[in-house]
Parts: sequence; structure tokens; C-alpha cells
Amino acid sequence: MPERRKIAVSTIKPGQYFDAPVYLDDKYILLSPESPLSEELKKLLQKWEYKAVYTDGAEVDSPSSSAIDDAGDDLVATATIDDAVKDQETWSKVRHIYSDLSDFTEKLFAHFVAKEELPQTRISDKIKETIENLRNYRGHMLRLSEIRGTERNYIVMHTVKSTVLCLAVGQNMKLPPHRLLELGTAALLHEIGMVRLPQKLYLSDQPLNPQERKAITAHPVLGFKILRSLSFPMPVCLAVLESHERIDGKGYPRGLPGEKISMHARIITASDSYSAQVSRRPYREARDGHASILELLKERGTAYDDQVLRIIIQLMSVYPVGTYVELQSGSKGIVVETNPEDARQPFVRVIMSPEGKRYMDPPTVRTSAENYRIQRALQPKEIEAIKHLEKASSTHKAG
Repeated sequence: MPERRKIAVSTIKPGQYFDAPVYLDDKYILLSPESPLSEELKKLLQKWEYKAVYTDGAEVDSPSSSAIDDAGDDLVATATIDDAVKDQETWSKVRHIYSDLSDFTEKLFAHFVAKEELPQTRISDKIKETIENLRNYRGHMLRLSEIRGTERNYIVMHTVKSTVLCLAVGQNMKLPPHRLLELGTAALLHEIGMVRLPQKLYLSDQPLNPQERKAITAHPVLGFKILRSLSFPMPVCLAVLESHERIDGKGYPRGLPGEKISMHARIITASDSYSAQVSRRPYREARDGHASILELLKERGTAYDDQVLRIIIQLMSVYPVGTYVELQSGSKGIVVETNPEDARQPFVRVIMSPEGKRYMDPPTVRTSAENYRIQRALQPKEIEAIKHLEKASSTHKAG
């Protein structure tokens, strides 16, 4: 470690500021100059048996003027270590929610294959449960690119992610409860026609050839016929039939123009596409959320309904929650919250300083500020390096 002043943890008063970064060791920044040492953090350091911290600076009663100028109103809050623990607890709940919904969907499809039945009451109850979960955990549930289910049938995980995003869009539109229930049911069942096709068409480990792609286009009609035969409401059946139509009339199976496509189907079309892009396939890697949003924007008004796409971008941001980014300052962080006022400028938790040091108590910043503007989304290899550092940090603290 470079020669820095050593300060005993026991001597630091809660609320104390320093005019330079405070380090836990040579790899981890404990505090930035605009953040005080809290009572909670001091107790955690003592619990972990850290006797001292290190800094090039001096104790001050308030943030330095340069720190205030640099951060100002753009520093939203400091995410405490307790916040990080709570975040992990929420993630654990959300992963359980996704696992439960995936189990339900997998069994639902298997039950249909075996008995030609789709229990409407159980489906409705599961959609209502998902709606309630979205109200409680929307931010985490919309981090679709971070939801993994590689051991499952691709159609199952794709369906689950699409359903969650469809319901979030419907909630944003303030659809009445019965319409939201229809939308969720249609989203959950929009690929049911696939079970009538050979599995090699939708579980292939390589891109489909033109003949196979043409065969796939039959599944919306098959799904419609299945649901009509089981007396599902017509709005649900039509949404499934039209779920692969395009606004420009170049979709399938009927080539309907935008004004003739039901709103449920328009929502499913865009949500389905986003879900597919952020999901890994055997023949390609998943795109990150930012790249997937850009792909949707390329076909705004041609493939996708403009209103629906605006809502998805409002919900997800141009840089969706969970996207790792580099800021203009050179710092790196992760998008933790969307900005309803500007989808291009979400809130970012700063994980690493421009020098590559990891913050132990990472600040959350508004990216509307010039110094905190997002420069770019990080590449997969850069993200893996950060995750490795975070994992090492967790081991470091646990030890």
C-alpha cells in the first residue's frame, strides 16, 4: 500500500468527513470526500475487526468545497453497506419469484401437452400474484438481462420475462384490472402454439433456415385455435394470434397494419422482442439491456407501436437498470434506478473510481450532471472484471 496516514477506527467520530478518499486497504475506497463516516459503518468496521483505515487527507467538519462543487445536488445518496445487504435480500426474493413463475409455466405447458388442458383459474391467480409482485419489486423484476434460467427450456424463460414486462407496461398505462389480467394471460400463453411444432424448431442450437422460419410462423394461429377451443376470452385469443404482427403490416400470420392490431398484441410484440434480445441462446450471447433498447428503437413505428415503445423506454431507460456504464469522470458503475424525467439519464451507483479503486460505500449519482454523464455502456469483459472485483470484495469482508 502507498504510504498513507493510518487512523484508528475507534478514534473516528460518527459524521466525520475527510478532505481526501479514505481507504480500507490498497484496493478498496471506504469513503469519498463528500461522504461522512456513519455510525452504522463504524460499527460494521468494528464488527469485521478492522482496527484502522488509511487516507492522504485530514479530518474536516464538513465536505470540502471542491467535493461539494463536484457532487452538489447530483449526489443523490450514499448507499450504505446495509443498503447493499437489503438489495441482496430483495434480489433473493425476486429470483425466487422468477423461479416460482418459471416452474408454474413449465408445468403448465407440460400439463397441456399431456392432457390438452389449461386451467384458467390457476392462470388468473398466478397473473394476479405477478401483478402484486411487480408493485412491490418492480425495479428489481425489470432487470431482465440479469435473470438467468439456463437450465430451463428457452421458451419458458422467454415467456416469463415477456409476461413480466407486458404487465409492467400495462400498469404504466393504468389498464383496468380485468384488462391487465387479459394482457398477462395472453403474454403467458402467447407461445403455447409452439408445443404443436417439432421441438427442434424452437430449441435449436443454431439459427433457423428460411424453411424452418416459415414453419415457426404457424404458431400464433395454432395458439389462437388452442385457446378458442378451451373457451379463453376473445381479447386473449386475439392478442395471441396477433402477437407477431408489425405496425408496418409486414408481420405474421395475417400481415395486419398497426391500426388493426389489438393493444394487447402491440404490448406483447415489443416486450417479446426485448425479452428475446436480453436472453442467451445456444447460438448467440445475450445482448445487454442498452443494446437491446437501441435495437428496438431502430424499428420504432415500423415493427413496434410508438406509445408502447415509449413506455418500455420510460420503464427500462435507454440504459436499463442493471446496465454497467462508464461516466464522463472515468468512474464506473451500475444503473440502479430509472429517471422518469429523462430516460437517457438514470441514476447510477458508482462502484469504481477513475483510478480503478472500488468504493466500499458507493455513492449514487444523477447522470444529468455534466461530470456524471454516461459515456458508454461497458463491454462484457469489463463487466466480468467488475463482478470479479465485487465477488472478491464480498470474500474480503466475510474473511
